[in-house]
Amino acid sequence: MSKSFDHTVSFENACAAREIGLEDILTRHQPENELISRKFQFTDFHPVDYLSFIKPHMSDDLISSQNYDEIKNLASQFTGGLTSFFGFESHLSKSDARLDYLIAVSSQKGEREALLNLIKNGSLPDKFLNKQEWQNVGIFTEKWADPSSILYTNILGLWLEFDTSEKYNEALVPSIFLQTIPLRGDNSEDIEKCKWVTRIAIPMLTGRMVSEKLEKKFLNILEKLPKGASVFHIASMLSRNTEGMRLVIKRINPKDVVSYLESIGWADEDNGLRDLLKEIKKYSNCIRLHINISDQVDPEIGLECFISPDQYHKGQGWNEFFNHLVEKGMCLPNMKSALLDFPGVTQEDPSNEFNFESYLPSVKLTDNAFSKAIVRYISHVKISYKPGSPIKAKAYTGVRLFGYKQ
Repeated sequence: MSKSFDHTVSFENACAAREIGLEDILTRHQPENELISRKFQFTDFHPVDYLSFIKPHMSDDLISSQNYDEIKNLASQFTGGLTSFFGFESHLSKSDARLDYLIAVSSQKGEREALLNLIKNGSLPDKFLNKQEWQNVGIFTEKWADPSSILYTNILGLWLEFDTSEKYNEALVPSIFLQTIPLRGDNSEDIEKCKWVTRIAIPMLTGRMVSEKLEKKFLNILEKLPKGASVFHIASMLSRNTEGMRLVIKRINPKDVVSYLESIGWADEDNGLRDLLKEIKKYSNCIRLHINISDQVDPEIGLECFISPDQYHKGQGWNEFFNHLVEKGMCLPNMKSALLDFPGVTQEDPSNEFNFESYLPSVKLTDNAFSKAIVRYISHVKISYKPGSPIKAKAYTGVRLFGYKQ
């Protein structure tokens, strides 16, 4: 398999090409073999139906039957219209074949309103709604769906991330990743405009005020961003009961990562991150930076590694990347094979040629009268680095609904 990108492409252009955000099936509870053999029926699709549809493409090395049943049971609690995009998190060095489960909710196509309806109309079972965290999510979503709220325009979507791989019995509470408009702090006016995050969004989501120290650190992180970089995901790790925030920074050049981290108080006595970034650049031409903050920056940081331009199921270059991870002891060989076997596409009308000129993510289409396709793909690899600790890797697979643009 050849590399999927030209190393002469600039880092900034590669990351710009890679960005596809949240803005951008089948009848429920039928036997899996019947679902796969039937025509698509997308008028009222549910997250659990997606799972039934893609199960034949997930090997036992990727997900155990127990873990699949647990995730399917979790997904069955969520009704139709909530999502057209979901994914899994795989721990590449573990042999237990357990995944975390992530659901995307867009501000488009009524998905945001479907989440609000699910919570406010009592469609979720009491075991969810009795938890304060879900009550807070309901309050937040109600404000997000209000056109007069700043959240309505400033939050493009969110991810519900369920940590089912290790704590299934506690997985009813998700962590929430908010996809925001790009956030920077180039001047005092920009800084002031970003305070909606710490004074409205996060307090509403968590049920508690953000401390003055945490807000100060958040604003300092925005102010110190390198040219062109911006925060675009803000996470509250509700499932872990932590008081800080996780920030995801896009369009940051690898050569700026270490100096930026040092400017906001992070330290790496081993200088191992510089070497790691040099290695990663051989396989990934678009990197996003994860940092966890309280009144300081957590020592462990994350590097989301993408291959741009995004070709979804047709993407190349992953074989070389996973070979590298296997050689470094960060990925089991059977996990590599299971992940590379996952990508593919199933179309409602196989006579249509699947290409990215004719097919678009469904949330970008104006109505529901389009020929559908379900695309399975490798989204990215996340490398976790903490000075003095072993380097860890995870892979993120995606499943997305596309539509044929007439």
